[in-house]
Amino acid sequence: MLKKWLSCICAAILLLGLGGCEDNSRKVKIGVSIGAGGAARWQKDMAFMQERAKALGADIELRLNLPDSSKTQAEDCLEMLSDGIDVLIITPNNTRKVDDVLMYAKQKNTKVVSYARAVMGGNVDLFVGYDCYKIGQNMGQHLTEKVYHGDIIVLKGDVNDFNTPFLYYGAMKYIKPLIENGKLNMVLDAYVPKWSPAEAKKLVKEAVAANGNRIDAIFASNDRLAGAAAEALEELHVTNHAVITGMDAELAAIKRILAGTQDATIYMDLRELAYAAVDEAYNLATKKKVNVNSELGNDGSNKINAFLINGKVVTRENINKVLIEPGHFTKEDIYSE
Repeated sequence: MLKKWLSCICAAILLLGLGGCEDNSRKVKIGVSIGAGGAARWQKDMAFMQERAKALGADIELRLNLPDSSKTQAEDCLEMLSDGIDVLIITPNNTRKVDDVLMYAKQKNTKVVSYARAVMGGNVDLFVGYDCYKIGQNMGQHLTEKVYHGDIIVLKGDVNDFNTPFLYYGAMKYIKPLIENGKLNMVLDAYVPKWSPAEAKKLVKEAVAANGNRIDAIFASNDRLAGAAAEALEELHVTNHAVITGMDAELAAIKRILAGTQDATIYMDLRELAYAAVDEAYNLATKKKVNVNSELGNDGSNKINAFLINGKVVTRENINKVLIEPGHFTKEDIYSE
């Protein structure tokens, strides 16, 4: 009888041990939904995320929503949550239309990381993004060092994008004093719905035409808007040189800088950001310490923890140092026609 009981106990211990091993060896599952449209950078973000997840031994599912539809993104997120992901990384199409996703994530006890664009009005576990206020300052400082008197256009991003006001007010720290003392004249200060290049181009053409076909500076909140502004000036046959700044360091923008139709952009290390998002998602899933270096208000009652990364100003003079030497682009990428 004693032998029988000992056999049962040993079997139970063995089963528990095996069960524990099986649980510990289960792969972390991360779902990623990027609803930010067709900018070239997002494909790179996803490639870096996949690279980092593989290194950590985690499974990752990546979805990019090109139609810019909140409903489509919500359906993607709900599907991944139903499939049992441990953490959802989301770049919301509309930062104020993710309530259904957050509610379902809470029901499923799934952690949520807001990536690049902070969710507004809802509670997430972490925001991983760029320090857009500091980046806006960098852009504004560069622009006002180049143009400290004349006519200026400011193209803000989408009104619903969490990053838009941070970029804007960061830049205005340098632009506003020159407006107040009469050195700069604000010809246009406008939001660009859904970051639409077509809408930006229309806004610039109308404003510049109404200003006697002259403009001295254009602050564009990303490179696609900067490209649209450059096209508008070309089509209007504007004769004076206008300083245009952008953000994202897209290859087309770098080529414009070399051609002289854009003055500067901001390079934000996509690998660093994407790796950080996956690292922190993994930490959340495995209940490890999460890296936090800031906090943000998001229209909710509580502030959310954040991990923020700064960017670098890219001009014609430092393209090689900032972009080529670290391997972000090759010489062939940038200098080939």
